[in-house]
Amino acid sequence: MSTNDTDLIPGVNEITIDHTINGRAVPRSVYIRTPPTYTPSASYPIVFFFHGAGGSGRDFLNNDHIVELINDGAFIGIFPNGHSDNNRNEGFWNLGSEPTSADDVEFVNLIMEQLETIPAMNLSKSYAIGFSNGAGMVNLLAKSTSHFNAIAPLFSQQITSTGALIPPRPLSVYQLNGEFDDIVPLAGGTSAVGTFLSAENSALNWANNFNCQPQATQENLNWHNLALQSHTYNNCDAGHTIKYIIAFDTGHGLGSYQADQLLFSDVWQFFEQH
Repeated sequence: MSTNDTDLIPGVNEITIDHTINGRAVPRSVYIRTPPTYTPSASYPIVFFFHGAGGSGRDFLNNDHIVELINDGAFIGIFPNGHSDNNRNEGFWNLGSEPTSADDVEFVNLIMEQLETIPAMNLSKSYAIGFSNGAGMVNLLAKSTSHFNAIAPLFSQQITSTGALIPPRPLSVYQLNGEFDDIVPLAGGTSAVGTFLSAENSALNWANNFNCQPQATQENLNWHNLALQSHTYNNCDAGHTIKYIIAFDTGHGLGSYQADQLLFSDVWQFFEQH
């Protein structure tokens, strides 16, 4: 379904946002997946999903684990497409070094304005998940807007320029990193895709901004055949929580269907608390 009004159907919908990029109007697609039992008079939390570099909204749209959560009626999923200046069929989120001139914070603001016209959207319960370049985008959005109650940047911490920003309001953060990630290094520094804070310092940056307790609580986890270590900063402003998790013996992704299922379930449980 393609629509620019307030009518959504159960399943996959598509809206188009006219976004000015380099002085011209560019139509940008946003997919919206609603539960099979979608009722316009109901009130649903919303979760944005931001794909990785070179991808599209469909990368998350048909993810089995996300579809399962949406089909259970947990939330409505919002899947924007990134942009590429070279007009190839790939998208990027503009953090400063990507091949796109789009102002993606402005783009998300425009999406939110459109979603405000849909009564079933409970924008007071808005969340965002991003992978890699998309994780960098959700970090930037959390530092630049007041849209979200909680975010989950997966396989990227904050780039240094985002780390220097002061967030407009407290929110909760669920950050996941791979121990041996060779694209976004756990220890931070400069890689081919940007200059990053370390995973720990990125979490500390959030914790310091929101006056969390100074010491993190550690917990060892097992997801299917993966070992992880969780670090949680509690007692943050307005009851929020900052959590970062290291997945041992992994790179830029968990590489396990079963572990991914546990990840998305855990993220949603985290979001529900905020």
